[in-house]
Amino acid sequence: MNEVNVAVLTQDRMAEALAVFRTSGWDEDSLFYVKVEMQAFFNGDVNGYIHAHFVMAIANNKVVGVAAWAPSMCSFWLYELSWATVLPEWRHRGINALMLAERLRQIRIHRGPEPFSVMVCTWDNPMYARLGFVPMQPQGRSTPDKRGKCLLLAQFHGDADEGV
Repeated sequence: MNEVNVAVLTQDRMAEALAVFRTSGWDEDSLFYVKVEMQAFFNGDVNGYIHAHFVMAIANNKVVGVAAWAPSMCSFWLYELSWATVLPEWRHRGINALMLAERLRQIRIHRGPEPFSVMVCTWDNPMYARLGFVPMQPQGRSTPDKRGKCLLLAQFHGDADEGV
């Protein structure tokens, strides 16, 4: 596998990052919101809005993956993971796991030594399960997402967590 590095998304790579979403088959409505979130990340142009923080995975000087995290508007100790995708030809090589580890590292820096929780709406899978994410299903009913996604939640103990 070519070496893959994960770094904070830079403004000069915004168009390339958006192309990753487009190439990955994201619909136009989702692309609109991703672009708005990226613009707010770079410009801080939504006063008082808690905006996403983006990371990118780079291989051969090309953006091959993009993902985001944000403090939740629900609570000061809750964070959300969002907007994650990897180019189809780069999938199943551990890139999403690298971006997940980087997002958790950045959240830990943002939060400091205090405990925190992280939620994500995605498919229940081993990558998240290894880090303690568990499915949160509404009582007595299945998820409204027709594609099989569910809400996953994990709790972290601040600086005491190892391997994240």
